[in-house]
Amino acid sequence: MLPQEHKVVLVERQSEHAFAPSFLWLMIGDRQAEQIRRPMRTLVRPGVELIHDEVTDIDIANRRVTTTAQSLSYDHLIIALGAELAPELIPGLSEGTFSFYTFERTKQLGQTLGTFRGGNIALVVAAVPYKCPGAPHEAAMLLANFFRKRGVNVRIDLYTPEPQPMPVAGSKLGEAVKQMLASRACYGLWALGLEGEPQT
Repeated sequence: MLPQEHKVVLVERQSEHAFAPSFLWLMIGDRQAEQIRRPMRTLVRPGVELIHDEVTDIDIANRRVTTTAQSLSYDHLIIALGAELAPELIPGLSEGTFSFYTFERTKQLGQTLGTFRGGNIALVVAAVPYKCPGAPHEAAMLLANFFRKRGVNVRIDLYTPEPQPMPVAGSKLGEAVKQMLASRACYGLWALGLEGEPQT
């Protein structure tokens, strides 16, 4: 939308983009990895210069951004860092759990689910706020259907500190999600509540 004399530069350290809303579908095999990944250069519109690099410093006073390879000046700066998971900060968490919040860990989870022969699955929301409030509830229902279709006997429990599913969406939607979860066979919903008291 800007006149030609303006220059728009995007500094991005990832060379590929993975479409996060499809991670749950990748988890159960309804999407393939190549369907939800694209080279970043193919997603940038004409007129935007893409620099595949990592920002190491921002000098606001002098309006400069330093990357590992160069220094860039700017008139206006937009910072969009996003959120990154850091399971390595909790000893043992990376080795003993799975996640559907990153591309690589979702692929690993999908491979494990394909060989799972039954038992208990715990979906755990450790704290609020967290990324994508609907994901754990959707994952629980997708997993219940995934195993039902395969005739695999599982119990899926969802542990969350929230008083209801997706409280940001209001009590009516939260109650509707709770009923959908409860209607799934071999599924147990547990809400820990704000005081930590288990409630079925």
